[in-house]
Amino acid sequence: MPIGCYGGETFGISEARCNPIQSEIDKAIRLVANVGKSAAMESIRDELGISSVFICTSTARERAYNKWPTSKTWIADLIKTPMKTRMATWMTGSARWIKNFCFHDSNGQTIIR
Repeated sequence: MPIGCYGGETFGISEARCNPIQSEIDKAIRLVANVGKSAAMESIRDELGISSVFICTSTARERAYNKWPTSKTWIADLIKTPMKTRMATWMTGSARWIKNFCFHDSNGQTIIR
């Protein structure tokens, strides 16, 4: 699972990019759990305590979005001076996704809907 989520800060929040990685992990889970292709993988992952690649990478990207502007590296400079473009950038896409799908609970934890 950690290998599949490596670099998730950059490609997270996109289910289309996470699906090929998730399918390979699901193949390994099927092999270990000794179940066929008709088994509900979401239930098996819940039973084994394994979260989906999409959730892991989305969480990593949300954390990076909040943490990287305060780092002392070149990524902070890139974030603080965004490009003017018509297309979505990493920052605008992250901001839009967080606004639409994340909220904070009473403990201050970020919850993904």
